[in-house]
Amino acid sequence: MTKRHVLGLVALAFLGGCSLRPWTPSVSVAFWAEDVPATKETSLPSSSALLAQWQLPSSDPWSPYVKTTLATSVDPMGGTASLPDVTRLEVVSQAQRAAARVAAAGLPRDALWVVDLRGAASCMFGAQLSRAAREPVSAVMTFNNWPANDGLVPADETLAGLVTWTPRLPDEEAARRGGTHPVILLDAWRLAFRDDDPGDDVYDNRYMLTPADLPDVAKLQEQGITRVIYVVEDLDDAEVEEDDLHPSFRAWHAAGIGIHFVDLAFLEEVGAPTAGNMQIDWARSLAPRTVLVRERWTLTDDPFFYARARGGFGLSHGRPVLRPGYRGGGSYNSGGGSGG
Repeated sequence: MTKRHVLGLVALAFLGGCSLRPWTPSVSVAFWAEDVPATKETSLPSSSALLAQWQLPSSDPWSPYVKTTLATSVDPMGGTASLPDVTRLEVVSQAQRAAARVAAAGLPRDALWVVDLRGAASCMFGAQLSRAAREPVSAVMTFNNWPANDGLVPADETLAGLVTWTPRLPDEEAARRGGTHPVILLDAWRLAFRDDDPGDDVYDNRYMLTPADLPDVAKLQEQGITRVIYVVEDLDDAEVEEDDLHPSFRAWHAAGIGIHFVDLAFLEEVGAPTAGNMQIDWARSLAPRTVLVRERWTLTDDPFFYARARGGFGLSHGRPVLRPGYRGGGSYNSGGGSGG
């Protein structure tokens, strides 16, 4: 049994006994996800070539949110590496089918997509959607860690996704007009095993994003975004948005931007356009999946988290910051449907 599985079982026992943590994508991926697939020897491009495949044009309004850290990790590997065979993951196949279905249905014009799947599946979703959609898509990679043989979370799995699939980048003109559909790609492994001290023999390559890493309310309003579609693998295993996204979700919700939770199964079955209307009615389809983002306890409110992290999670400060007026507890309430 690997150190990763031992940590997962310990955390699961803790969660089951105390029921302190809501289920988020990183919690579910740590416990219920498919095993990381066997590795195969993989030819690697240079970091510059990989970045050229994924980096958005500088004129793209969503380019400031791209993280290049993981893509730059390939140069030290010397041209080849043993990477997980992510093509064997069922969640990757499901992400491909879901993205193809969304592309065929037509993208909503006013939506920011936030795709919080294990990294390889997010890469597949972004690449497939951008290649199949009639409209230009800005796939925003946010992968901000490095792979390691003794790494706590499998960053090499996400890297394999970046190497295996390539998105269709928007052209400069579309980017300059701001006419692209933004799709933020996240790795659900990033906050896995949050309640564990990984020990001295494990490289803590977990990380978190901050509100500065995501578009703020002003940016969304400037780009005509009125709704955020949050994509997880399975809503049965994800009660709320990931902890590091919570401040941004709260701010977006408070500004009147609609927040909708969906999973891959929902997207696989999204309605096809009718003969007289090439766009599906996204507003009607998403209405039952609208959520209210309530203030809640997150990882950064836990005073013991900073002692456990040992420098992981991209820590920018050394103590919890309690938000003014925070009273603890709470969750989101669904407006009906599978988000609740």
